[in-house]
Amino acid sequence: MSEHAHVTADQARTALSGADAARRGLAARGRWLAAYFAVFAAGSAAVVALIGLGGGLGTSLALAGWLVLVVAGVVWATSRPVRLRGEGWLHGLAWGVWGVVYGLVLVLGRPHAGEAAYWVPAALVSTLPLLAAALVVLRRSRR
Repeated sequence: MSEHAHVTADQARTALSGADAARRGLAARGRWLAAYFAVFAAGSAAVVALIGLGGGLGTSLALAGWLVLVVAGVVWATSRPVRLRGEGWLHGLAWGVWGVVYGLVLVLGRPHAGEAAYWVPAALVSTLPLLAAALVVLRRSRR
């Protein structure tokens, strides 16, 4: 006979309630990923705006800043103790879509160098895949 054979209904309810509270607590601790995506979204907007509006110097500053952001983001992410279910899949999808959007924004923007009318909206569009991922994380962490 199992050691759990004599659990009462009240004990089982208490155990299930405790497990659910622990699950919600872990999900809440996984919200760091939303901040991660939001910070990279802001970085993307800055990079696109600097590339489009800042000329050669702006491009150099954008790439140097992006490198610093990526290194800091990787270091910070690897120090987080909680991972959300499906996090790897979400990362792949978010960054894949961001890469396509970023590439299109840059290619389509070549004839518009220095034109704020193109580059400001383009910078904002580049944030959308990462902001969407942040919203998905927030939604999942509240379950």
